Amino acid sequence: MNILKKIAKFFSSDEPEEKKKHKLNREILREYDIRGIFGKHLFPEDARAIGQAFGTLLIRKNLKKICVGRDCRISSPILCNELIAGLVNTGIEVTSLGICHTPLMYYYTNKASLDGGIMVTGSHNPPEHNGFKFVLSNDPFYGEDIQRLGNMIEAEDFLEGTTGREIIYNNIIFNYVKDLLSDFNFTNSDLKIAWDIGNGATSNVIKTLIGFIPGKHHLLFEEMDGTFPNRLPDPIVQKNIEYLCKFVSYNEFDIGFGFDSDGDRLAVVNSKGELLYSDQVLSVFAENFLKKNPAAQVIADVKCCNALFDTIKKCGGIGIMERVGHSFIKSKMKSTGALLAGEMSGHFFFKDRWFGFDDGIYAALRCLEIISENKDAFENLPYGIVTPEIRIPCASNSQKFEVIEYVKSKLREENISFSEIDGVRASTEIGWWILRASNTQEALSLRIEAYSQEAMQQIREKIIGYLSEFFERENLQKLFDTI
Repeated sequence: MNILKKIAKFFSSDEPEEKKKHKLNREILREYDIRGIFGKHLFPEDARAIGQAFGTLLIRKNLKKICVGRDCRISSPILCNELIAGLVNTGIEVTSLGICHTPLMYYYTNKASLDGGIMVTGSHNPPEHNGFKFVLSNDPFYGEDIQRLGNMIEAEDFLEGTTGREIIYNNIIFNYVKDLLSDFNFTNSDLKIAWDIGNGATSNVIKTLIGFIPGKHHLLFEEMDGTFPNRLPDPIVQKNIEYLCKFVSYNEFDIGFGFDSDGDRLAVVNSKGELLYSDQVLSVFAENFLKKNPAAQVIADVKCCNALFDTIKKCGGIGIMERVGHSFIKSKMKSTGALLAGEMSGHFFFKDRWFGFDDGIYAALRCLEIISENKDAFENLPYGIVTPEIRIPCASNSQKFEVIEYVKSKLREENISFSEIDGVRASTEIGWWILRASNTQEALSLRIEAYSQEAMQQIREKIIGYLSEFFERENLQKLFDTI
């Protein structure tokens, strides 16, 4: 071959192009998971890279065995397959759990003494969202851990060439249900219970579970459907759970339960058809728990109202306030030794008789245990003048934090005391309020508790005054008028 042909061959378009470096949208790297809109922020190649990065991280720690589950969203199969391919490519042994809810992944990680676990899920977010939740050595994996994965992906810092393997596990639901029920003895066979599955991944477990529990059971939206045709996945939002509320009230059921798409959240509806705030539910749990565990600690997030902490104190317990987020709560439980915790978002954590992770189905069973002894336990719960969680959409993630810093500066100018555990929680003689940046959405989260209707109006106007520097006052008024 002469020199001209060699040059032509060198520049020929038939030669393979240099492999392009993977570009990750870092917006999907959230505080305690990875999450984004499939096809916009999150792609199958991201899933493979995430698998390679997490697998590399494990192998370098001399860890090798994990499990992977997925919810029923339309995008979950391809994301799960690519994730597993990336993990196996680094030498990881993956037990595939198939479609399941997140607590089942947590359960199997604990039960089989695995080195970690990953759940492919969009959690409580709308159907077009998806993402990944992680466990490493039975510890939460969040914050700097998530950012480290992103750095490894950008640097293509992967181990390759050592092939692991995928194991399919088929009997997980039966074993999980058996262990769930092993510590319960339901004696009241007259209870009428409604279960709003919301077309999510708890379906197969709940269908199996109710066959072993006495009473009358009715399932709503029980078929898994990743488009969520009957309601959006977040059960803590009143409009999403409205049908369950009406069903319980009209049919005179004793209690109703609503779940998100991956089953780590629980919404409780009492016999009057009232959707209870999660800090009300935690208050009932705490009172029952502290009878058997006197002087114990109970953890609640910063969005929970003062009435909860008053109940904990009245029952002889110690209330601990922590940042919002299941990963932060779990870490706090580990560092303090607390056996009970909860969040306003419907995550409840029991470590006195269970593993300590957030499990909506297990929390529902604790509710049934309580009302088996006292049918009125969730009725007429004392509560002040409190708003639900108000979500204020932001133009970007950076705007959330800009608003928070501005509000802090105004409070300092006005000499108003506030906590910075998570965002800003301001306290005055007429009530308190919290404004924080959502960890899962481009939005601010606001909640107010006032000691009178007049005080509620004063606090609302004060907050609108702060926020009107960033948002249209008219839109803020409309948002507040919906509560």
